[in-house]
Amino acid sequence: MPEMTVLEAVRAALAEEMERDSRVLVFGEDVATLGGVFRATDGLLARFGPERVVDMPMAETAIAGLAVGLAMRGLRPVAEIQFADFIHACMDHLVGEAAKIRWRTNGDWSCPMVLRTAYGGGFRGGPYHSQSVEAYYAHAPGLKVVAPSTPADAKGLLLAAIRDPDPVLFLEHKRTYRAIKGEVPEGDDIVEIGKARTARAGTDVTVCAYGMMLHETLAAAETLAAEGIALEVIDLRTLSPLDGDAICASVEKTGRLCVVHEDTITMGLGAEIVALVTERVGHRLRSLPVRVASPDVPGIPVTDELEDEMLPNRTKIAAAIRALLEAPPLAHGDGRAPRYDAAIPQGTSVMAVPLRHGSRRALLDAVRSACAVFPHFNARFDWERGVVPYPELRFELDLGPGIGASDGTFTIIDYGRDSSLIGFPAVRPNQTAALRVGSIRDGSAYLTLAIDHRAIDGADVGRFLAHVREALAPAPAREEVPSGR
Repeated sequence: MPEMTVLEAVRAALAEEMERDSRVLVFGEDVATLGGVFRATDGLLARFGPERVVDMPMAETAIAGLAVGLAMRGLRPVAEIQFADFIHACMDHLVGEAAKIRWRTNGDWSCPMVLRTAYGGGFRGGPYHSQSVEAYYAHAPGLKVVAPSTPADAKGLLLAAIRDPDPVLFLEHKRTYRAIKGEVPEGDDIVEIGKARTARAGTDVTVCAYGMMLHETLAAAETLAAEGIALEVIDLRTLSPLDGDAICASVEKTGRLCVVHEDTITMGLGAEIVALVTERVGHRLRSLPVRVASPDVPGIPVTDELEDEMLPNRTKIAAAIRALLEAPPLAHGDGRAPRYDAAIPQGTSVMAVPLRHGSRRALLDAVRSACAVFPHFNARFDWERGVVPYPELRFELDLGPGIGASDGTFTIIDYGRDSSLIGFPAVRPNQTAALRVGSIRDGSAYLTLAIDHRAIDGADVGRFLAHVREALAPAPAREEVPSGR
């Protein structure tokens, strides 16, 4: 297979379809004589002539309107808008007409057109040549939105878009044009619209990305792999319709989700993906999903430093993944392994300690000290990663009906002076230990410590309880024996 850049792959797809189908024609600003502002259509005028490769005036509304009309008359127009920033002038034709034609005519008419445009920042184009516009148009039913990341997909998806019976917005990230190279299958190799692909297999976190952000995500995955973190990277490829099955299947495996996109965060595509996953497989999520995106700024800054600061990159993505893995788990547990929630293998030990009524604070301080010495008691068990300590200790207090605090990392059960002398607590999901305080009699109480045996062995249970007892009543200092006595 020949190696191409994304730009060369786009050009190859256009040439092959124009050769195969005489109904395909290309038009837009500077696409003919100049060969396109990025040279995506270079050479097409000489090969196919001025009737099929047409320079248009600087009038985006006219370009889109002409595409709609030609498509409805049986041609296969591929219109180019030089920069995505200028595409909003076309919105009425795209959203108000092209996207609705099949629906409002009950299938009597269709609109097989493609609108190509270059989008994205990092090109030093400032606020008027750097926008990411996908969320606006992915919102329109009837309009497909495609965003390839690799040369092979750029060609295969463009072939599919030109042959599609309905309108397709084809987004080409300008930073990928010459920076991203790869092998491209020869011939009629179609990539199906609406199907994501797994760009990198992993087990710890599902990361969804597209365009240039896919490559930043893959770079972050390499960095995190050296830290023992395995990302599963999903290249969305099609933004509308989303491949919900592929996304959710990956999240069911990893239990965690991160979405990366260059567009601003509020109302961006990441919000829709998080909602989709939460509604369909939310019970499988082990942590709250995260989004890595641009802040809500009206446009890409002119200065290089501010542009770099605003855009997501591999460093920001890696930092977000680390924070996601360190975040407290959701209350329902990981959801992937019923044995984890329903059948934790427990062990229990009992020890008497000095304790008086009203000394609950001293007990909490003693347990806090013990957890600092034995961090695997303030942790959770993960089937792939083993014992995962929490970055901080939060007590989950069970003080009787309607009294207490939840969503903690270590459970303490204390029903007060009227409780039994000894009781056996249950270890709760996403914790490794639970401590029950028995009724206080004669200045002492029995502490019953239950542990998840997958994370803690019996010897450490005794050491933990001994540490608590020592913290509550330090042993008296030994009397020194004078020499010679």
